[in-house]
Amino acid sequence: MAFPEVIETERLHLRSYETRDLAAHVEILDNWAVTKWLSTNIPFPYNRAEGETFIAEAKAQFVEGSSLRYAITDKETGRHVGGIRVFSNTPETEVGYWLHPDFWGRGFGGELLKAVISVGFSAGIITCFIAQTASKNTASRRLLEKVGFKHAGTPPPEHARCGHEEGCSEFYRLEINDWKDV
Repeated sequence: MAFPEVIETERLHLRSYETRDLAAHVEILDNWAVTKWLSTNIPFPYNRAEGETFIAEAKAQFVEGSSLRYAITDKETGRHVGGIRVFSNTPETEVGYWLHPDFWGRGFGGELLKAVISVGFSAGIITCFIAQTASKNTASRRLLEKVGFKHAGTPPPEHARCGHEEGCSEFYRLEINDWKDV
């Protein structure tokens, strides 16, 4: 996958996960306010060993280009604020993201999604991004729609991953032809 090692936005620095991200990564995913919206692939409570495995897999997959997980830091403070993952090196791929609650409602989600989607479409392989979120996660649903994703009903069986807080719920698509780098 022709994704760069680093993606810069106005306020964010995205790069491959490193061992130094472990404590902040575990803190974020061990926060029920965050994890309740994620799939059950992310366990709760979330512990150090799970974080170590996540980071080792993220580093290996980034190098081989099979899946890309970026650690996100706030340029102003240097604080690790979350992560984003592009699940595969295929024409249709899923994108998932998480942020520390301190950074909710400040436009960081849109900023990071726009950057990763722009890079993904420009790389020449991806033609459609998909995303899932819980019905009750109205903030994430609004964010996806604001960035250009279209609601496509419930996740088809090949994509369905149920969440902690509620079942498999809302499915979104963003085709390259509908992308407006807003």
